[in-house]
Amino acid sequence: MTPALAMVRGVALAAVLCGFAGGPVVAAAEKPAIAGKNLSGADLKGADLKGADLVGADMRGADLGNAKLDGARLTGANLTGAKLDGASLKGADLRESYLREASARSADFSGADLGNADLTRADARQAKFAGATLALADLAYARLGGADFSGAFLPGTRLVQIRAEKARFTKAYLAAADLSQASLAGADFAGADLGAKGQGHPGPTAAILKGADLTGAGFKGANLTGADLREARIEGADFSAARLGSADLTWTRAKGADFSGAEMGWLRAYGADLRDAKFRNSRLALAQLTGANLAGADFSGALLQRTDLAQANLAGVRVAKATISGVNLRAARDVPKAFEEGKTP
Repeated sequence: MTPALAMVRGVALAAVLCGFAGGPVVAAAEKPAIAGKNLSGADLKGADLKGADLVGADMRGADLGNAKLDGARLTGANLTGAKLDGASLKGADLRESYLREASARSADFSGADLGNADLTRADARQAKFAGATLALADLAYARLGGADFSGAFLPGTRLVQIRAEKARFTKAYLAAADLSQASLAGADFAGADLGAKGQGHPGPTAAILKGADLTGAGFKGANLTGADLREARIEGADFSAARLGSADLTWTRAKGADFSGAEMGWLRAYGADLRDAKFRNSRLALAQLTGANLAGADFSGALLQRTDLAQANLAGVRVAKATISGVNLRAARDVPKAFEEGKTP
């Protein structure tokens, strides 16, 4: 055992014993200076390292299961392959740290700063990232099923091919995040911001969800302005009251999706499968649905102004109380009479 490791274990043990005896827990100021030390492979299960200075520490393969690292400074620390299951890292500074292939199941990163951190292929199922900062972090291929990212800050974060079924991203900020090919079935993005600034306004681009599996996901009230959803699976997903202006749903599979009350102006959905989708009271001015399969879709109360429905399948479409004007129905199939009355002359 290295001197640094012996010192850490001694302090952690003292803290635990004092706690059981009803005495004072060791203060953060009394903890050893272990920044930059070699703690690779160390057994630190359950250790009390709250507020510890671990800047640049080598902790590859270390066992920190159920350890307490709240407020710890881990900037640039190497935790590749480390075990952090059940550990508490609330408010910890993990900027530019390395957690590649680390196991952090049910760990708590609430309010932590993981900016530019590398969590590639990490296993953080059921982990908490509520209110955490993950700007420009890399979580590609990570396992995040059931994880909680509510209110998290994730601009430009790389989330390519993550497995995050039923994860929570409610009110999270995901502008310019890359979620290409991600598995997000049943995930909750209610109130999340994945959109770009409006035209003429400087700012980040929209999130990329190309080819993602969003089956049954929830985007109620979310901002998806300009988002890239090409070839994504969004069957049964809830986009009610969402902002989808200028979003791209080309070749998206969206059977049974709910877009009720959504803002969809300038939307692009070429060749999309939108069978039985709900567009009740949605606004589709200048939307491009060329070649889309809209059989059985419900446009009751919707605004379809100069909407492009060329070559679309409109069999069984419902348009009660819809406002229809200037729509393009060139080569469209099974066109309802109400659409014919509002088509482009």
